[in-house]
Amino acid sequence: MKPQARLVKVIRIESLSPHLRRIFFSSDALADFPEGKDGAHVKVLIPHEGETFPELAFDAVKPAVKRSYTIRSFDAKRRELAIDFVVNLHQGPATNWAKNTKVGDFAAIAGPGPQKITDFTQDNYLLIGDITSINAVNGFARYIRPQANVQAVITVPTRADIIHMDAGAHLHVDWHIADEHSESLEQVVEGKAKALAKNAHIFFGLEARNVRALKTLLLDDLGVNRLNIFATGYWKKGVDADKFNRQKQQGPL
Repeated sequence: MKPQARLVKVIRIESLSPHLRRIFFSSDALADFPEGKDGAHVKVLIPHEGETFPELAFDAVKPAVKRSYTIRSFDAKRRELAIDFVVNLHQGPATNWAKNTKVGDFAAIAGPGPQKITDFTQDNYLLIGDITSINAVNGFARYIRPQANVQAVITVPTRADIIHMDAGAHLHVDWHIADEHSESLEQVVEGKAKALAKNAHIFFGLEARNVRALKTLLLDDLGVNRLNIFATGYWKKGVDADKFNRQKQQGPL
């Protein structure tokens, strides 16, 4: 089955931090959008420069620009979908669109895709993310039972990029601030992982090289069960999103 894209309109924009912009989309086309998918990804289709509407067909001669983003929240009653976009860190068609878009502009949404974590019944979790995957951490934690021990490490460029997490009091976040932290992300994760039970479920969505490094640390150095690790590369430094997606298809991280 070909992916189906829903035309949506920008109805509200919030500046969360120097590098995060939350965009709210709404449309009657979201009437059948599934609930309970916070933390999963969608494809956002944006118009080409100079165009008002994105091409909805994936197999069009000139398809829309497509990028994967994580759902922050979805209000089914109001048919309102919130997604956070990283801005002011790099250039690219989707990033530039997110930085410059305004209320009333159009985009399209396809998905959602599957959630990386589907078992929310465990006693111990470690969720690791960066500025691109904050909402995966928040979204997954929202569905983990409140009695569980949910530890998180999130690395962000600056202290101003710390945003509110509304998953619940059971989510304990250690913010790793890149421009002032003396320890590396790996060192922080190692400390957290050592303090957790051996059967903890561990998710991380990060830059590709960080994914590989943490997999080595957790599997080879700490002996974590491979079946308890749920990892995905959200981006790769120096590689555009289209090329990175092709690389992941050819050889998953």
